[in-house]
This record gives sequence, C-alpha cells and structure tokens, in this order.
Amino acid sequence: MDAQIANRLADLRRKAGLSQEALAAKLGVSRQAVSKWERSEASPDTDNLIALASLYSVTLDELLYGKDETSNAEQDETDATENAATAPADDVEQDDPNEDDADADAKAGEHVNIGWNGIHVSKPGEEVHVSWDGIHVDNEAKGEHVHLGRKGLHARDAAGHEVESDGAGGVTVDGTHYASWREAREKLGPDLGSTSPFLRAWNRFPYGVFVAIVVLMLGISTGTWLPALLLLTIPIYHALGRSIDRRSLVPLMKRLISMGLLAWILWTVVSHM
Repeated sequence: MDAQIANRLADLRRKAGLSQEALAAKLGVSRQAVSKWERSEASPDTDNLIALASLYSVTLDELLYGKDETSNAEQDETDATENAATAPADDVEQDDPNEDDADADAKAGEHVNIGWNGIHVSKPGEEVHVSWDGIHVDNEAKGEHVHLGRKGLHARDAAGHEVESDGAGGVTVDGTHYASWREAREKLGPDLGSTSPFLRAWNRFPYGVFVAIVVLMLGISTGTWLPALLLLTIPIYHALGRSIDRRSLVPLMKRLISMGLLAWILWTVVSHM
C-alpha cells in the first residue's frame, strides 16, 4: 500500500482518539493488521475501507487520496487577494506567534486528544492511549507493545519476547501456555525467560541464603548486629551479574552508590546511639 495512504490512515485514527487496539476491536481485526496498514506492509480490504471511511466520517476518495488540497489552496489564495484589496489597512490581520507554535507542533507530528473516550498522545512511531478499556502503549520504532485491559495483559519487548494473560489466570509466554503465573515463574524464573542463560544461572545461586548464614554466625560470635550490613551486598551481587551480562559497569555503579549511601546512613545512626 502507498505510504501516503498508510500515513493518512494513522493520522485519521489519531484524530479520532483511537488506539490501534481500539480500532481493531471496532473493525473485528487484529491489532497487528492495523499496524501493518499504517506501516504500508498490507492493505485493508474493501469492506474494511468502507468501515474506516464511515468511522472517520470521510468519503472513500478522501480516505485514499485525501482532500483536493490544490484547488482549495488556489481558492483560498484568490479569496485572500480579493479581501486584501478591499479591506481597510486597520483590518489587516496580524501574524499570531501562537499559530507558528501550533504549526511547529503539527509538523513534528505530535498529537494529543482528551475526550470522553480517554486520553490519546502520539508522535511518529509512538503512542499512548488511556481509556475505560485499559492502557495501551506502542513503540513501533523499538518494536515494543503493552496493552493492559479487562481481558488481561499483552506485552512484547524489543527482543521479540511476548507475554499474554487470559481471563482464567493462565499466561502464554513466547507461545507456550502455563496454567498460572506461578507455574510460568517456576519454570522460566522470575524474569519469565527474558534474560540470558548466564544471568539466569547467576541468579540461581542462593547468594542471599549464603549471606544470611554468614551474618548469623558473625552476629553470634561478635555479639553485635553490625554484620547485618553484609545483607546490603545481596542487591550488589545481582547488579554485578547484570553488569557482566551486559558488559557495562552502569548497573553495578548505580547499585554501589545507592547501597553505599544507605550503609553510610545506617553507620552514622548506629555510631550516635
């Protein structure tokens, strides 16, 4: 499908204050189908084109080809010339700087709609829709999608992992169905399999239990509770695993700073008791 038609379909949907999920429900198609129409990867059939035109209150010609902006522009120019020739100098309309700002926003492709059907905010490649049907967040550029509504949760991340819950308490993760979230976590881990094999193995080590035993033994032998500060190394351990997995020191440094600040506060309080 022509890219201009795809962009027109997306613009009309946003002006109507509809998310891709909400439009798909009205047409009886999948959200993926609507997404493909707006990315010019597929074309709606004749029935859907008629339904879209009716929904947006436009003709099929306007839906497919847009309004005849050339003739409208020529007529506007003619009217403006005639008005300028007959209007007094005092009546000449001055430029409004606010209009320039509005034009700049329109050119940026940003759109905000607030109405009875919810709040819809969008810009090229991204949109957020909050309504009675739920919360819908879509980022086409990154390939991320989240929809939370009465029927459950549907989420897809940039790596292609997909999670979808149903009304019976079950959940489907990357095509595999589990009877409950608990079963999914038991088989895939708390991250539902979205992390690397290295990080899953790293997190399986019972570091928290190991530290608790060490703290208990040191506390008994020293007669103080200061060894309990070693419990602060548990989140540092998990942050270290993420740093190794991502080959980046950022997760570790963030955790070291926060835990170091907390340890300093606790030490200051204890030392003044």
